[in-house]
Amino acid sequence: MVHLADGVLLLAIKRLNGERSERSLFHVLNGKRSATTLQDAFFYELEPVFGQFPQTTYAYESLLKGLEKRGWLDRKQFKLTEAGDMLASPEAVEDLFNRLGGERRDFNATTWKRLSLFVQTFMSKEHERTFYPVQADRPAEQWVKRLLQLDRDWKVLMQSFHHEIEIALEKIGDPYATAVVYRFTGAFETGLTYEQIASLLDVDAETARLYFLAGWNELLIALPEDAKLRGFTYGLSTEQMTYSARESYELFLKGYSFQQVQSQRRLRTSTIEDHVVEMAMYLDIFPLDQFVPAEEIVTIERLRHPNSWALKPIFEEMGNVSYFQIRLVFARLKRGETFV
Repeated sequence: MVHLADGVLLLAIKRLNGERSERSLFHVLNGKRSATTLQDAFFYELEPVFGQFPQTTYAYESLLKGLEKRGWLDRKQFKLTEAGDMLASPEAVEDLFNRLGGERRDFNATTWKRLSLFVQTFMSKEHERTFYPVQADRPAEQWVKRLLQLDRDWKVLMQSFHHEIEIALEKIGDPYATAVVYRFTGAFETGLTYEQIASLLDVDAETARLYFLAGWNELLIALPEDAKLRGFTYGLSTEQMTYSARESYELFLKGYSFQQVQSQRRLRTSTIEDHVVEMAMYLDIFPLDQFVPAEEIVTIERLRHPNSWALKPIFEEMGNVSYFQIRLVFARLKRGETFV
C-alpha cells in the first residue's frame, strides 16, 4: 500500500535531482547542523523535512532498499523512477511536505512540550488528580512549574488559550487540525498515539505523525502576534543561522575583515567561509560584491542551469573562481536576486 508519508520521502529525493548522495539526504532527514547539510536543505528546498525523519543508519538503508524494491528508486543515480516520480507528484504530497516546518523544528517542538505539559498540569490540578507528565522533558517541566507560580488568573487565561487554538485550527483545517487536537492530554483524557490518530483518519501512523508536525507548525504560524499563546514561545527563536555563524556575523557587523574574524575566532578559513555562506543564505541584505567580483557574479548566473545547483560544472568551466564564491552567488540567486 502507498502512503502519503512515502510520497513525502520520494519528493525529498526528487528535489535533490540526482545531484546529491544518499548520505546527504540522510543528514538532512536527521537534521545535522553542518554547513554542507544546511546548504543542501536550503538549495534543494528540503528545509521543511530537515530533522523531521530521524533515522538510524540501519533504518535508512532499509528504507532505501524498500523504495528500490517497490520500483520507485534508482539507487545508482539516486533518482526516482517514473513510478516513483508519479507518487511524488500529487498536490497532497507537496502540500504536506511544505507544511512540515523542519526549519522551525526546535522552536515548534519546545513550544509543544511547554503547552501540552501546561494544559495537562493545570487541568489535573483543577480536578485534583495525580498524573504522570506527558512530556519527559526536564526543561519543559521546570518552565511550566515557574509559570504556574506566577500570580495569574489561569482559568481566564486557559479560556483565552482555548479560544486562540480553536481559531487557528479552523484556519489550518483537517486533517491537520484533528491530528493536533487529539495529541493533547487533559485531566481525564490521554493524548492519542499516532497509531490511534491514524485509525481515526484512515491513514498509516507515519502519515498521522506528519499531519501532527505540519498542523502544529501551521497553528503557530496562524497565531496573531498578540496571541496570549505566544507566551509559550518565550526565549525561543526561529532563526535558521547557526549560533557559530551568528557569532562571526556579529564580528563582521563591527567592521572586522574576513582575516580578523578568523583570527578572533581561531577557526579554519573553510569554517569562516561556511559562516559567510550562511549569511548569504539567510540575511535579507548581503554584500555579495565584497566577496565576488561583479563580472564573475554575472558569469556564474549565466552558466548555472535553471534546474541545477551543482557547483562542479561551473567551477570547471570558469577556473578562476572558488567553490566558496559560487556558493555565495547561488545563495543569493536562490533568494530570488538576479544580476544578469
